[in-house]
Amino acid sequence: MKPIMLGAYTKETDVTCIVRDGTVLRADVYRPSKSGLYPVLLCRTPYDKSHLRYEYMASALARRGYIAVVQDIRGRSSSGGEWAWHLDHAGAGVEQCDGFDSCEWAAGLEGSDRQVGTFGNSYPSWCIWQMAAAQPPSLKAIFTSGFPVTSLENTCGVFETGIRLRWHHNMAVSSRLHQGDNSYPSTEHEAQHNWDALLRGKYTWQVPLDGLPDHLFGPDNVKLRQYWRDIAEEFYGLDKLHFKIQVPTCTLTGWWDRINSAASHFTLMRENGPSDIRDRHRLIIGPWVHGVEAPEFSPLPRDYGPEAKLNLPEIIARWYDCELKGIDNGLAEEPPVRVFMLNQNRWRFEREWPPQATQTPFYLDGDKSGTVSAAANLGENLPNSETTEIFIYDPANPVPSLLGPSGQAAACDQAPLRDRGDILKYQTEPLSEDVTILGPVSCKIWVASDCPDTDFFARLIEVGNDGLAINLSQGMLRMRYRNGFDREEKLVPNQPVEITISMMIAGIMLKAGSRIRLDITSSDFPTFDRNHNTGRPFYSDPELRVANQTLFFGPAHPSHLTLPVVGKVWGAINAG
Repeated sequence: MKPIMLGAYTKETDVTCIVRDGTVLRADVYRPSKSGLYPVLLCRTPYDKSHLRYEYMASALARRGYIAVVQDIRGRSSSGGEWAWHLDHAGAGVEQCDGFDSCEWAAGLEGSDRQVGTFGNSYPSWCIWQMAAAQPPSLKAIFTSGFPVTSLENTCGVFETGIRLRWHHNMAVSSRLHQGDNSYPSTEHEAQHNWDALLRGKYTWQVPLDGLPDHLFGPDNVKLRQYWRDIAEEFYGLDKLHFKIQVPTCTLTGWWDRINSAASHFTLMRENGPSDIRDRHRLIIGPWVHGVEAPEFSPLPRDYGPEAKLNLPEIIARWYDCELKGIDNGLAEEPPVRVFMLNQNRWRFEREWPPQATQTPFYLDGDKSGTVSAAANLGENLPNSETTEIFIYDPANPVPSLLGPSGQAAACDQAPLRDRGDILKYQTEPLSEDVTILGPVSCKIWVASDCPDTDFFARLIEVGNDGLAINLSQGMLRMRYRNGFDREEKLVPNQPVEITISMMIAGIMLKAGSRIRLDITSSDFPTFDRNHNTGRPFYSDPELRVANQTLFFGPAHPSHLTLPVVGKVWGAINAG
């Protein structure tokens, strides 16, 4: 199509790229209006290149002096071929080949200076890592965001019911259209309306999942059902690709992006990538959720100041101004890690990730339980005596996830969950002075269940002086995988076992007067599939069994939360 003049940039739609097997891929190309040679920034997406978020991103990058290219990947929207998705072992090879060919094609576009970089959040970043591993010669640097190193690190071997069912229902639109099926829903907007407003999420509660109607997911129905059966397999394995990547990388993620294991890309590239570019990799962590490609975002429950605002095109352009244009904008001299500290409401630079911190245990004490305000039951002292606490987990009445229809993690006030009896709460006395935590969080607890399998969730919460109880970090473990995803081990009923729950990274200054809280429960639905507690396959099991869960505390069972405390460790917490 003839380029359309749009002020500071031009847009050309459905530009054709033919890859090595003859498949036609199509892209929209955004160019600066002023003639000259410019680097190319390539985004390859399964989410329809004409989506408004790509219009926003690509036009903003074009105005900043880049040729921005948004391409539909194979089998999606305007591109030909059959979709090879990221949760199938064949997908990586397809995307490496298509990525290589698309990169070299983009380098040859009119106005290109033959240098290619990347952009694109979430699935498009998986495409970026695959393309970079193929080592196309024109690729000179990459920018990725919102994608984890491994699939199991993200899902813990558990189906993400809320987001995945809705996601597959949306993705089925393009898959049906590719087969000439124009039945409703025939657009992404219609699919979202159908799932959220008409169906009202009723299929989220389907038991068993294998009973879901095939038509909800169209031609992708087979893909989804196979994934259920392979849920404990590793599909991404990007840690196996880092040594192949020969260009500088910049990784962006957010404190409330549940897949902020994306931060591990920075560490692993420095460890396993070429030594001569080790100091050029960058990591950015901000007060954001997963979806960062939008001009505006839903407000957080607490205001973190003007520096919390994200201008993603500006961040991307600054990276490539340095790496592709050679502009001295100060980036090369900055420490490689930039993190936004909550409550301090400012950016902090670090030379290493994770940064230097004291791994500090906070012990749970079941003997001081009751209402969370009655006594401190989380502190520096190991309880003197052995105690237990019991709660009932009923998968027919799971703890509801505090998130919107999209199913994405978010910062939420935990008040709606405060009266549930299936959440055990442990919190400190009010802090006598500020405490700063920065880095990975974990929880090691002793538990038992009267069922052969079950789940345990841990959630770190800041109880602020303003009364808000805001989630900072969380993690979960499906007990059948407690000793590895390569084998399933059932529980011995009511026998105590020690488990470690890896949680999200956190960066916050906890203010004097606030409290640190840890919630323990057994469900977070529909973010995660409910464990039926039977030990049978989740997708075909029609039974929902009630579980009696026990937590153990004391010298023989030192259940504790571990926080990465920066600076002064003890003295701020006046444990009871």
